[in-house]
Amino acid sequence: MKSKAIFWDYNLDKADLSNPKIKGWYLERKLNFGDFSGITKSDLKKYLPLIEIDPSLKELLYNFLKSY
Repeated sequence: MKSKAIFWDYNLDKADLSNPKIKGWYLERKLNFGDFSGITKSDLKKYLPLIEIDPSLKELLYNFLKSY
């Protein structure tokens, strides 16, 4: 398991993940650092077009979503 302290230099206890901008930033950061835990398919479908991640990873995730 990766140490979350490596890439979470923010206090997320008070993060408003119901705010679309914050949720997008949160997912982008998780995906960029390879932390897929807690990410739902519905969140991927909603936010994948909006977030900036490696194009290869984005294509992989789109293909994953198509297969289900």
